[in-house]
Amino acid sequence: MILNSTSVYTVDGINFESKIQACLFASQVNKQVTWNFNKEFFNTYNWSVEPDQSLDELYNARARRLRENYDYLVLSYSGGADSHNILMSFVRQGLKIDELLINHMSDAWKSYVVLDATQTASWNTGAEHDLHTMPLLKNVQHLIPNTKITVLDLSQNLFDTFIKAGDASWVLERNEGLNPLNVTRFNYAYFSDIRKQFDKNHKIAMIVGIDKPRLIISDNIAYLLFNDRTVNIVPVKNHFEEYTNSSLEFFYWSPDAVDIMCKQAHVVKRFVETNIQHRSLFEWNNNYTTNFRLFQEKMLRQILYTTWNQSWFQTDKAVSDWDSEFDMWFAKGYEGHKAHTIWKEGLTHMIKNAPTFLKYKADGTPDGLKGFLQHYKIGPIVTL
Repeated sequence: MILNSTSVYTVDGINFESKIQACLFASQVNKQVTWNFNKEFFNTYNWSVEPDQSLDELYNARARRLRENYDYLVLSYSGGADSHNILMSFVRQGLKIDELLINHMSDAWKSYVVLDATQTASWNTGAEHDLHTMPLLKNVQHLIPNTKITVLDLSQNLFDTFIKAGDASWVLERNEGLNPLNVTRFNYAYFSDIRKQFDKNHKIAMIVGIDKPRLIISDNIAYLLFNDRTVNIVPVKNHFEEYTNSSLEFFYWSPDAVDIMCKQAHVVKRFVETNIQHRSLFEWNNNYTTNFRLFQEKMLRQILYTTWNQSWFQTDKAVSDWDSEFDMWFAKGYEGHKAHTIWKEGLTHMIKNAPTFLKYKADGTPDGLKGFLQHYKIGPIVTL
């Protein structure tokens, strides 16, 4: 699979696609790690100039280019604000999406999920599949009558991944995300029907949304921030590497989408300038990640997408990484299970062998790898 957005880690002149591999190697040779996310494109782009087109016009143009460039388009669809906006960018132009792939783990988490629309805590994220994704699909299905809709339960794949590995070696096949949901979230190649589709001689694109823009304010200057943990949240490339006829397309975070990212950043900057009461949520400090996940996310859905309805059911976002709130069903409900034990062995391996690259929770518990960042100046904040 070709990744049409380049994320590379370099250690002592050696390049790695996997952050895990880079950090382990750097620990062995006592060297630093650097990260490059599309710098050859982003460093030459003028981020301070806002594109004239509207966001919907830019979303539409991105959708058209993808339709023109590929024979078969597959959208990884959760029904969340990012992926739903992608779908509607195709729908409103009469452009075909060939297939929607929806994944969940209902078989595994059904005893731990509460199907109650008032329970929006992050640990209940599994409820989104039944309370939002599937009902939304039912409502829009008449708009996409020629689109194949594939719903996959990845529960067995999650347990098979750990059991098959048998020990901590499973981490060596990952890019970064080591929480259970991230390990197998996009492993569509586990299913033979999906593999048959990718075996065909089509030029295929797997489209994913990733995330909304991260605007930060430092010394009254607004910057667009890219963090590698967000880029690495989509490990689908790991599962389709043998398919050279397929590409992974980040709809928003791609060199082909710089105008989208720039426009989004300016729109968010203007929102902050006209809603100064929210400015503290965008200030660059130790609380930024929590503020982004718990507060900015909800605002940005309305600011950036005309296709989103705030009344739709969504749980809070997870703040932790290895100890992700999204995985409480696994961490608590399957404690003592062999798969759980092997998962913990993988985390222990990273703690032991890449200690200088660990980040920690407030209580001192290791909770993932330190992040790498890139930022680009948008302009000064002007109070209106």
